[in-house]
Amino acid sequence: MARRATPLTMEHIILAILDEGPLHGYELHQRLNHMPGVSKIWNVKQALFYSKLDKLEAGGFIRKAPVQIDDRASARVAFELTSAGKASLMDWISTPVRKARELRQIFLGKLIIARRFGQDAAIELIQKQRQVSQGWYDHLVSDLQAVDAQVMDELIVHTYRLYRDRATLHWLDHLEGQIRKAGAGDEITSYD
Repeated sequence: MARRATPLTMEHIILAILDEGPLHGYELHQRLNHMPGVSKIWNVKQALFYSKLDKLEAGGFIRKAPVQIDDRASARVAFELTSAGKASLMDWISTPVRKARELRQIFLGKLIIARRFGQDAAIELIQKQRQVSQGWYDHLVSDLQAVDAQVMDELIVHTYRLYRDRATLHWLDHLEGQIRKAGAGDEITSYD
């Protein structure tokens, strides 16, 4: 039995939009490209967007909704989320990224969508990501002794990763605090 391909990040963002209700392709594309936060990470051209819709439909994650007639009396196709699409979406937003390079886009996308499901979903994702990120950092610290200090290029790369992961841990802690404040109705502070 062939394994069904799991949607990628952008596809999951599409699933999250459809979780709010059926939409026509054009409307869905507009919401995707104007979604706060997401629009700072991705801008999907219309042709690529429609190929993603085809992929999601072929995978059973979305389906065509009952045909609606607009005021020009032409049939327009709307899409809706399937139960498989909802399950995939919920699994995606509860799973941390496994590679540091995925933080910049994939984790940010997950967190933006997780917040749509409430403060608890967002905090749970942050805490899971913090555990994974702590593992990266701890591994780098333990490997620091093995880095040949005489080989400057090795040291450059290793210390970059070490400081990156330490900054990530600090950022995740700060982010969790900000989300908790927002949920409590407290004023959000700038970076501190």
